Amino acid sequence: MELIVTTPEILKKIIDESIANYFNNNLKSKDADSLNNDPPITTKKLCKHLGVTEPTILRWRKKGKIPFFLIGTAVRFNLQEVITALKK
Repeated sequence: MELIVTTPEILKKIIDESIANYFNNNLKSKDADSLNNDPPITTKKLCKHLGVTEPTILRWRKKGKIPFFLIGTAVRFNLQEVITALKK
């Protein structure tokens, strides 16, 4: 195993570039019909759209009622996926 020493700033840059490359490569390879072009939204924006409070969103997340994903440590939601999950 190789040990690499770096600064937090360089590590963040490497991670950000890796995430961007992953999404760029995977989005290009998907069928255009299955691609959802909605940008990810924050918890606050999801609350405003659904008319609920942040504790409600957190409770739904913890129970697995709504899908979410992380960008770094930031929680984001795909609005259409959340609406579909809530309809079930």
